Amino acid sequence: MVQPTKNILFASDLTVNMKQVFEHAATLAVTQDADIIVLHVMEETPHSEKQIRMAFGEDFYKNLKAEHREGARNILIGKNVDALKIRQAIAGFFEGARQNNEPSQHNSLIKKILVAEGRSIADEITSTATEENCDLIVMGCKQQGLFAEAMGDHVVRKVLKRSQVPVFIVPFSGE
Repeated sequence: MVQPTKNILFASDLTVNMKQVFEHAATLAVTQDADIIVLHVMEETPHSEKQIRMAFGEDFYKNLKAEHREGARNILIGKNVDALKIRQAIAGFFEGARQNNEPSQHNSLIKKILVAEGRSIADEITSTATEENCDLIVMGCKQQGLFAEAMGDHVVRKVLKRSQVPVFIVPFSGE
């Protein structure tokens, strides 16, 4: 028997294409009366980190890392202008979707916004899904070459291989 979906993990790479992927996650959340946990993973690259530390010093590296984390967080919570426009559009989407269904107890479908850091984006996504008791992972993949990307060394393929929960892939056209 299929269990109802209560927590959806939306994995974002912060590109503009994520708006249409998020719309799918939001639609699923509205129809299932589920919450969304937004996740952005910053990939650690030990080799380039070492080069930056050697060239510019430890303090510069720490400040750069903190700025990257804060920038990602600001995009996700809507503190930058482009993200604010996207969040306003999403808010309009929620209002329209909520009017078509019974009113929810939630003011927003977004339960949490997480910015993680790890050597493997796929591992961070799958471990966060487990830690946050998610019933579904929603992520995007370029439409052109979807099969080729799924068969190659791609984050989507790795998540599909490692995930213990269903993964909903939203193909998008773009960059």
